[in-house]
Amino acid sequence: MPQNLRGVYARLILATLLWGGTFIAGRFLAQGMPHFTAASLRFVFALLGLLVFMRATATPWPKLSRAQHGWIFVLGATGIFAYNAGFFASLGLIGASRAALIVAASPLMTFVLVQFIEGARWSPWRLAGVLLSFIGCVMVVSHGHPAQLLHGAVGLGELYLFGAVCAWVIYTLVIRYRLQGVPALPMTLLSAAWGGLLLGLCALGEIFSQAPRWPDLGQWAAMAYLGLFGTTLAFVWYNHAVSRIGAARATQFTNLVPVFGVLLSVLLLGEALPWASVLGGLMVVAGVMLAGRQKKTQ
Repeated sequence: MPQNLRGVYARLILATLLWGGTFIAGRFLAQGMPHFTAASLRFVFALLGLLVFMRATATPWPKLSRAQHGWIFVLGATGIFAYNAGFFASLGLIGASRAALIVAASPLMTFVLVQFIEGARWSPWRLAGVLLSFIGCVMVVSHGHPAQLLHGAVGLGELYLFGAVCAWVIYTLVIRYRLQGVPALPMTLLSAAWGGLLLGLCALGEIFSQAPRWPDLGQWAAMAYLGLFGTTLAFVWYNHAVSRIGAARATQFTNLVPVFGVLLSVLLLGEALPWASVLGGLMVVAGVMLAGRQKKTQ
């Protein structure tokens, strides 16, 4: 590894660690706060952090067309609003480690859709990687008993999270095919503003439907972590790595997110980790890496 890139790789790994930690903070908040309220306050912190970083780096606002503004709203509605709605709803029902392993399927879904959209060739290695990841997903969701999927083994928590994953896949595809060339930092800030607004409107319904309760210190800390560290800082480090080592190489490191999410869930929350979840999670990550590596080398 070139010495001048060691810091880049170190910050990239730390970014995936911060993303892994969002499952623990999210689980903590989902069990003690109304979900839309927690999600909207998360993005208050995130917007403040992004604004400070834009000002500190003198990042200019780009000139955007009406169509680009429309697509940025779609980003906010999917990757911010819908993803966080499903994320917090699921973490109120299932463990953080299980959620981290299920979310690991999002690169697989994105990869498959890109293959179909672009009409790319399905080589044997790509098919093997997709099949391996799919089997791993089934192992995680079914607790190692695939036949139980036919008898209602998938609960509401898993369904909420699947909806969140679908929203994130749409978010990723919109960036890839409709917002190429738009600077990442302003685009993220604007999409976070739209998504935060939608979350805030839903949070008003929670506030008026029940007696409001001021968050305690731990809840404020968890929301600050999600907004400042799990969103702003991780985003800045990840995008800096993309600019230095390229998107293809940087994306491979996102496979560490479920690994860190599971480890932190076990260490900090004391969650049990069934063998089927471990095996299934490893299969998902290995399959995504296998398919992605073959794509890069062709």
